[in-house]
Amino acid sequence: MNESEFIIQEKELSEGEVSVGLAVTSEEKIGRLEVVTGRYIMEGYLQGIPFAMVDLEAEDVVQENGLGLLYESLDQNLFEKFINEGLLLKFSGGQQLYLDKYHWQSAQFVAKTKAGYVGSVRLIMQNPDLGHFELPTLKEKSIIINDEWKDHAKRVESELSQFAILKGSHAPATVSIGLLRAAAQYSRANNIEEWLATTDNSVVKLLNGYMFNFELPKIGPSVRYLGSESTPVLINIEQAIQNARKRVPSEALARFLSGENDVKGFEWYTGV
Repeated sequence: MNESEFIIQEKELSEGEVSVGLAVTSEEKIGRLEVVTGRYIMEGYLQGIPFAMVDLEAEDVVQENGLGLLYESLDQNLFEKFINEGLLLKFSGGQQLYLDKYHWQSAQFVAKTKAGYVGSVRLIMQNPDLGHFELPTLKEKSIIINDEWKDHAKRVESELSQFAILKGSHAPATVSIGLLRAAAQYSRANNIEEWLATTDNSVVKLLNGYMFNFELPKIGPSVRYLGSESTPVLINIEQAIQNARKRVPSEALARFLSGENDVKGFEWYTGV
């Protein structure tokens, strides 16, 4: 797979256009994290999350060696808190970002409009051979997986996470659709067939509702997770798209998510 196919294309966006791609540069990674942090603060998700000031540049920490920089900079107690629950960090450049240990083992996607960065989603990858952390849905003790799904869930090697849209007029409703398409196409190119996700109940309702019709199976009970009532689900990417294709309201959406580029009504999208 050529990852250059998935980076954000350099073009001047018109009103209503959305460009989605991998966050590769420090600017793109910080822009994505600012969307996540802003939305999490607005929703109250970060209440109780530890805060720390670090004498580091955010531009360095978000790149590949960032975990090592935090290990060297934070005292042992704070670094353990970071590993356990993440930290709200204030950097020397003034940025305030929520970061967790999964940042460096994930493919991160960011959505951009004429107004700037407006949306985020990431795919956390799990490869024990590379020393990766276990996926959050499998590791978090408060998340219960029903017995009939436990073996299946353990075989899934990717988790959909930090699906966040900037609130307000700068983020059109199409942003969430563009992010899901980019994540789905990236997964197809990397032979990823399924995602785990423990997501806000309102998002589960949206994805299983009239607009998407994904029919995602709930694999465990609702739980208080990252500040909101959330439910673990299993997302078989192709099955979800097939389910959407069966319903008239979501048939065109399914074609778009599957990778078609000439779907009427989706001319606003720039990306793979």
